[in-house]
Amino acid sequence: MDKVTIFGAGHVGATTAFYLGLSATLDVALVDIEGGKATGLAMDIEQSMPYTGSGSRFEGGDDYGLVKGSDLVVITAGFPRLPGMSRLDLTGRNAPIIKDIASSIAAEAPDAVVINVTNPVDEMTYIAWKESGLDPRRVIGMAGVLDTSRFMYFLKRLADVQVRDLNAMVLGSHGDDMAPLPDWSRVGGKPLSEVVEASLLDEVIERTRDGGAEIVGYMKTGSAYHAPAVSIGTMALAILGDTGRVLPVSAYLRGEYGIDGIFLGVPGRLGRAGVTEVIELPLSDREIEWLKQAASGVSARVAEAEGR
Repeated sequence: MDKVTIFGAGHVGATTAFYLGLSATLDVALVDIEGGKATGLAMDIEQSMPYTGSGSRFEGGDDYGLVKGSDLVVITAGFPRLPGMSRLDLTGRNAPIIKDIASSIAAEAPDAVVINVTNPVDEMTYIAWKESGLDPRRVIGMAGVLDTSRFMYFLKRLADVQVRDLNAMVLGSHGDDMAPLPDWSRVGGKPLSEVVEASLLDEVIERTRDGGAEIVGYMKTGSAYHAPAVSIGTMALAILGDTGRVLPVSAYLRGEYGIDGIFLGVPGRLGRAGVTEVIELPLSDREIEWLKQAASGVSARVAEAEGR
């Protein structure tokens, strides 16, 4: 039975644990500084399994040693985004948390694949990689799957584009520098930019970019967790199942798309070894420009975080 450890027993971490437990038979550890909360949630989730037919087992606590022997580690721990805050406002607060967790992974689960969810995703994924010393292809950020899900949602809601007819993807950074692909994406074989009028497509892109903030604005004291959990679960199942599924993930680049030395949202083929291949899509000039603009922003922020 594969073991998955999830750091952070907040809404995202707990919902991810529940989703994974329903989707596969796994040994799941839920770790949080509030050990009682993690233990209680683990018991609650496992007590929900008998009627589902799942044989998944759950444990929880505040001991980072629970990560020992994990095949996959998911990091959701960190300070949440509140109204008026950008994801980047969280950098200074979340970096120390990521470093502590990454050190534990290196010591107790050096063969694991790591999915980082903590914001700002690309920068925190870079820090997790540097601190853990793992092969960079075994450290991955979750953002593009969520952004793409939101992109498809708004295309359906605002432009009446049916998901079954849609092949779409959002790359780049999670936030203002996201890079939607209106020219590469297809609706029934036609470029999305030819099917949806420009002004409406601009609205879809803007709503997608601000999708998380919109939810934070409504919730006041929290942020989205159902859509992030399913997005994490989609990546996790592709990795554990060694499916080779191509998904938009924050991956370490070694010259792909002319970008080097950072983590950025690109199409990655996922398997037991992490990102087994970065796929270079035939993008339009403006899509390439958006991707490079996102890379420039991430590079600057990583340099700032490292004191360079």
